[in-house]
Amino acid sequence: MFLKSITIKGFKSFADRVKVDFEPAITGIIGPNGSGKSNISDAIRWVLGEQSAKTLRGGKMEDVIFAGSGKRRALGLAEVTLTLDNRDGALPIDYKEVTVGRRVTRSGESDYLINNNSCRLKEIKELFMDTGIGKDAYSIIGQGKVEAILSENSVDRRELFEEAAGISKHKSRKEEAKKKLDSTEQKLQRIKDIIHEIQRQVEPLEKESKKAREYQEYRSELKELEVNLLANMYLELEEKLDQDITSKQRLSYQLTEAKSAVSEYDLRIDKEKERLEELTVDSDQQKDNIFEAKSSVERIENKLNLAKQQQNNILEQKNRLENEISRLEDRITLNKEEISKKDDKEIELVEKIKEKSLLLDEKNRGLDNLSKQLEEKFKVKKSFQDNQLNQITKINRQQHQLETASRDIKRYQEDIAALEELKESLNIEVDKALEKMENKKSRLEEIKDRINDYHSKHNREKSNNNQLQSHLSSLRDEYEEIKDSLNTKRSRLKVLEGMEENYEGYYRGVKNLFKYIEESAQIEGVCGVIAELINTPQEYETAIEVSLGSTLQNVVVEDDQVAKEAIEYLKTSKGGRATFLPLNLISSRSLNQQELSALNVEGAIGVAKDLISYDSKYRNVIENLLGRVVIARDIDAAVKISRVADKRVKVVTLGGDVVNPGGAMTGGSRNQNNNLLGRSREIGVLSSEVKKLATQLKEREELGLKVKESLVESEDRLVKLEDRIHQLELEEANYLKDYQQTNKEVERLRSELADKDSNIKRINQEILRVESESKELSQALSRLNNDDSSIKEKVIELEAEIKKLEEKKDLYTNESTELKVTIAALKQERGSLSEELASKERAIAYAKDEINSKKEEINRLGDKDRQLIFRKQELEKEKEEMSKEVVRLKNLLDEFRIEISEIKDKIKSYQQESKDIRARYERLQKEYNKVEIDVAQLQVKLENIQSKLQEEYELSIEQASADIKKIADHKKVEREINSLKRSMKRLEPVNLGAIEEYETLSKRFNFLQEQHQDLVESKESLEEVIKEIEDEMKEKFLETFNQVKAEFEKIFTDLFEGGQAQLALEDEDNLLETGIEINAQPPGKKLQKLSLMSGGEKALTATALIFSLLKVNPSPFYVLDELDAPLDDANVDRFANYLNQLSKIAQFIVITHRKGTMAAANALYGVTMQESGVSQLLSLKVDEVGEYEK
Repeated sequence: MFLKSITIKGFKSFADRVKVDFEPAITGIIGPNGSGKSNISDAIRWVLGEQSAKTLRGGKMEDVIFAGSGKRRALGLAEVTLTLDNRDGALPIDYKEVTVGRRVTRSGESDYLINNNSCRLKEIKELFMDTGIGKDAYSIIGQGKVEAILSENSVDRRELFEEAAGISKHKSRKEEAKKKLDSTEQKLQRIKDIIHEIQRQVEPLEKESKKAREYQEYRSELKELEVNLLANMYLELEEKLDQDITSKQRLSYQLTEAKSAVSEYDLRIDKEKERLEELTVDSDQQKDNIFEAKSSVERIENKLNLAKQQQNNILEQKNRLENEISRLEDRITLNKEEISKKDDKEIELVEKIKEKSLLLDEKNRGLDNLSKQLEEKFKVKKSFQDNQLNQITKINRQQHQLETASRDIKRYQEDIAALEELKESLNIEVDKALEKMENKKSRLEEIKDRINDYHSKHNREKSNNNQLQSHLSSLRDEYEEIKDSLNTKRSRLKVLEGMEENYEGYYRGVKNLFKYIEESAQIEGVCGVIAELINTPQEYETAIEVSLGSTLQNVVVEDDQVAKEAIEYLKTSKGGRATFLPLNLISSRSLNQQELSALNVEGAIGVAKDLISYDSKYRNVIENLLGRVVIARDIDAAVKISRVADKRVKVVTLGGDVVNPGGAMTGGSRNQNNNLLGRSREIGVLSSEVKKLATQLKEREELGLKVKESLVESEDRLVKLEDRIHQLELEEANYLKDYQQTNKEVERLRSELADKDSNIKRINQEILRVESESKELSQALSRLNNDDSSIKEKVIELEAEIKKLEEKKDLYTNESTELKVTIAALKQERGSLSEELASKERAIAYAKDEINSKKEEINRLGDKDRQLIFRKQELEKEKEEMSKEVVRLKNLLDEFRIEISEIKDKIKSYQQESKDIRARYERLQKEYNKVEIDVAQLQVKLENIQSKLQEEYELSIEQASADIKKIADHKKVEREINSLKRSMKRLEPVNLGAIEEYETLSKRFNFLQEQHQDLVESKESLEEVIKEIEDEMKEKFLETFNQVKAEFEKIFTDLFEGGQAQLALEDEDNLLETGIEINAQPPGKKLQKLSLMSGGEKALTATALIFSLLKVNPSPFYVLDELDAPLDDANVDRFANYLNQLSKIAQFIVITHRKGTMAAANALYGVTMQESGVSQLLSLKVDEVGEYEK
């Protein structure tokens, strides 16, 4: 591992960002005094966690931030980053390169970073622990470190040895263990104090607990006697009640008969009145029907008039369409005539092309003939010259050559002229072809634009189609999901409704009673069970259900008479038992003022009756059952509420736990299978959700149909667009084919032009050659002209003839070229004519399509006309029927009026008979009321017994009667009860909570004793760990001291070039705290203490010790801040040489101004202040140092 670089920004005098790259061996940092070079050492110390502003040569930590200069404002942030090479894994982190950073702001915010991740100072210390690197380690050595070595306090030197021994981590572990030990001892003391306090509380609480248990035993026995007595009294009163109910039933029967008779007459009267009302309504309805029928006749007549108007409109539309068809047929005829004319023109052009082609062939044949004649003339001339050459071989040969050259030149010149004319003709053809290509290119681009436009429309429509398909798929998924949810909820609702209809979960008596009422409707005035008559928020369901208990199934009835009828039915049918709550007998119950104050306790929610909703009709019943029940958040709150209310109210928690009047508590797990309150609520919720889901399902179905319709329309549009694109692509292909053919023709013509240019160039070169040869031959022939004049004349004559033939040949060539141009023009004209013919054909096809469309429209209008004729016939028939209906309704109205008169007479007769029966009914009612009062009084007594059982013991009469013991002497039992109450009174006051408090305190006492034992064992374990750490520290320290001692003796001798030195422990028996003495004997002096040496000797001795520590436990890098300052030049050279040796095992960053040390550096950086107050960094070469220092 080595230090790769440091980056500084805003730290002390380094206002600008500065990066120093360090060499693996020695890097020197130099600069004038006050330039800020030591600030680099401070930056390294600071980033490694230095917290002392004084150590960093400042007053407070804010001083490390650049404070500004004459030209620069102060900065708000200081930041330093070290980059270390960790490829050897020296640092315990899985990175090959590690960066450590620190930032501080003027507001005091400070950040530490490892690899740009925020961390704590502790993590940085642990990262470098025992590596020799750190703010206090000997890896950063300045004058302060030298002073520590040279200090008279020998203990100061010990820290360097501890760091070299690598026991910093052990010291840290020891400190942590000591802190834990101190904490453990404090905890032990606190637990001892708590145990003592609890012991003081347990004894009196144990007595109170025993007293409370005795009180509970009395109360239990009292409960058993009172419950049994109340149950016996209840059964006796119930038997007397049955006798009174029998008498009441007899009177009730007689009353029922009288009431029945009255009811029968009332029914007759009501029936006749209903009939009278019905007839009156029917009569009024008939009047409305007559009016409606007449209105219908008028509406039918209006529809007939509308149908006639629509027929007239159809006739007009058919006439208009037939006129348009006629116009289109005329247009087709006109286009066909024009096509016929164009066809004639095309035939004429074909004939002309054929005629010109024949002339061209004739001219080509003439050209061939002239070429042959010329060839014959040349042969004659050659033959003549051969004869001359036979006489004078040399002259004839020269003459022949001259004539040949002259002929070639002329022929070449003629060829050039012919080629030039042909080029002109070809250029004209190229221009025409290019113009044609341009027109086709323009049309192609137009077609491509249209194709691209249609493709864009197609893509948009395709995207729309895909979206519609995706939407449809999504709707289908939603439909199936909603459908599944709906089916699930319907099934659950059906199950719950089935349970409700079958009264599942209700007692047998309740279930049989309601089934009987549903089947026969013989008992009137049954309002329902309590569970059905209240609405409970879900959060309070458990609390309300526990509060009501079995009374949830109590049956609320209008009065006690209904209750008696229901009880009689259950007895006679042996259908079980049920408890009834007559509205005319039940009185409300509520909390008194003192008990209401319990609602102010934290955790109190409210009185149970106020947390539910119900019809005001049942207020007394609900307040009777729940008026003295308080709902609490939890069991702790419930206990507090019970105490405040003097244990006279029932408190129920949201979880279903109960604190009963008197203080008894009931709790634990509950069976949730028979949740009558929740079932009703769930049925309501499910009914609402089923309706909502059904609506959503219908909406998704309707939306799906709309999306399907849109999808079909989109697919139709896609097909049309694809057809149009296909037509345009065919048209594009045809134009492209024509364009490519024309382009090939242009290329061919251009190639031919290039050939002609090449031929002209070649012929001109040949003319130059031949002219040169001719000149030489002419000079030779001029000498022989006098002797050869006759031959010359003959040659001239032949040349004249040849010339005439060549001129004639040129004429034929020109005529042939003109014919070719004419033929090309005729062919072009024919092409244009063909395109016009195609356009006319397309116009005819379009017109035919329009005619077909119009004919289809006419057929559709015909169908509509026939439908209207049929509709008119139906309307005429309907009008006739409605007229008949008006007559029928008027007759029926007369019949209603007669029947109404008859019914009014019947009603008067029934009313008189009913009056007589009512007088008899009133006499029976008075007798019945007397018996009913007796029954009510018995029922109140029974209800009081039930209430007492419920309030004091939370028992229903059924539960109290389950283990009943027959009592012969009520007075005796009452005496026993009074005796028990006196015994309980003697024990009062009783703290019933003492039982629980004693058990809780006992458990806590036992727990604390266990905790005390654990802490004692933990303390012993920590003391053992501290001893082991100290033993290991002693061993490592002594081992390192001996190694450093040996190295120091050797290095001292090397640096002083003689002499000797020793290290000694001040107290060998106290290795953890002992100081270290240095005794040295420089060459030529006596052995003496360090304090007696000169300044230079001290500095060199301190250097020897530092180098000794380095060799024993080398740090990856060292920062030496002007360590060589006190040394003379000779010692500086020895210092530099030794530094070079050590650079093989460690990296050195040396801050110096000594040349000997600079010369040892592998790289040099100069620190300067070109701008006042701002340090800058320069990279230097060794030979630049002298100039730089100046």
